[in-house]
Amino acid sequence: MKLSTLVAAILGAVIASGGTAYYYQQKTPEQTPVTHSQLQFEQKALGEINTTSLLNLTDGVRSIPYKFTAKDEQFVKVAVSGALRAQISVLQNGQLIAHTNYCEECNSTTRPLPTTLAFKTTKDQEYQIIVSGNDTRSYGPFSVEVAPLKTSVDEIVKADSVLQEWAMGGEHQSYELEIDEEALYTIDMRADQSRLDPYLVLNDAQGRRLIADDDGGENLNARLQTYLKPGKYSIQASSAIGSEYFQGPFILEIKKQALPENLTLESGAVLALDGESKSGLYLNEPQQFSFELSQPTQVSLFSETSGFYADITLDGVTAKQQDSNTYTLSSILQPGTHTISINSDEQSGVYTLNLTAQAAPRLATGYALKIGEAVNTIMPSKVSSTVYTLSIQDPGSYVIDMESDAFDTYLLLRQNGITLMENDDNDFNTNSRIELHLESGNYEVHATSFGSVSPNANYSLLVSPAP
Repeated sequence: MKLSTLVAAILGAVIASGGTAYYYQQKTPEQTPVTHSQLQFEQKALGEINTTSLLNLTDGVRSIPYKFTAKDEQFVKVAVSGALRAQISVLQNGQLIAHTNYCEECNSTTRPLPTTLAFKTTKDQEYQIIVSGNDTRSYGPFSVEVAPLKTSVDEIVKADSVLQEWAMGGEHQSYELEIDEEALYTIDMRADQSRLDPYLVLNDAQGRRLIADDDGGENLNARLQTYLKPGKYSIQASSAIGSEYFQGPFILEIKKQALPENLTLESGAVLALDGESKSGLYLNEPQQFSFELSQPTQVSLFSETSGFYADITLDGVTAKQQDSNTYTLSSILQPGTHTISINSDEQSGVYTLNLTAQAAPRLATGYALKIGEAVNTIMPSKVSSTVYTLSIQDPGSYVIDMESDAFDTYLLLRQNGITLMENDDNDFNTNSRIELHLESGNYEVHATSFGSVSPNANYSLLVSPAP
């Protein structure tokens, strides 16, 4: 049945998000055609939803149909404003090709929010625009305007560009990125998160995914930061909450980041504990550094990252993230070689490392553990980890217990730079236990905490044969 039929006009195919077909009814005789007012580009038309408007028999909302003519592969934006809290649907040959979602926040605002919808035409022909109430209580006057949409979709974009874009539904929108200079680049997608929730993907020229992000920017916006060589790439902008919500305005910004001049750190370097900050470039590959100690030493690590979140560890103990890009760790370490690792899931960026050393506080029991002898000591002020040596003479199963009523304990057992086992909570409490078969040899027991530690907090450490 055509759209001009009055009694039961099917205005489109089943809507994917709701699974509901649109049926409308009007009180005039069936043979009387529905009037589809003609819309012209960039000319506002006035209308009003009232009790005589077409009725959707499925959900009870009222609607007014319009029509307009567009060319093939033309980007179009439809805007409805005024007192009406509105929804918009677009049809082609009676088939639904674009629509806005029900706006929950529209009914909670004193002043109605403008409703907008953007889409790309697929044929040079006539299209239908249906302006509907947001719900059964939505009535009132409105203005509707159809206008060509300026967009960089499927076009080549360059660095240092700020694009005012519009999400047009579907899985994503693509932008061809052309890079002329090897450098670190940041790509931001900013929008109203409650309606869109930005999501970004960067692909190489062959369509292989290089990096993706959901909430890396501020306020749940998306941000990609990575080091790119000259060539062509593809940016895919979409919504993290589904293609049906990929509607509305957003900003796409591509920036080339200025790099510090003193990028001297490279993976594999031997670090000095001199308190001097040194910088390096993280390029999506783990970084590892080492330093040597000749005696028990309290080592403090301070690190900052720019543009990416990192997992930074010292001998397997994770540095605490003080804010979004600052990491700290202070640990009492034994003589020997120690390693610092920096890793990140996908992003790239600049990082700094700063290491300082001071004499380790003299603990009454020393730093060597003996089988069956409990160590009752404190975690010194400003220290979050202490490393003990453990020498096993007789192979067998052993239990290592760390207990405290002052903080949440955490245990790691390492040998030759490899973590053999770690434990946070034993039997649903905040104490830690490691039970493992050990061969003869030398081990390291890292007594640390899962969270913050009050100054000079008490704890006990005991290694004993397994029962």
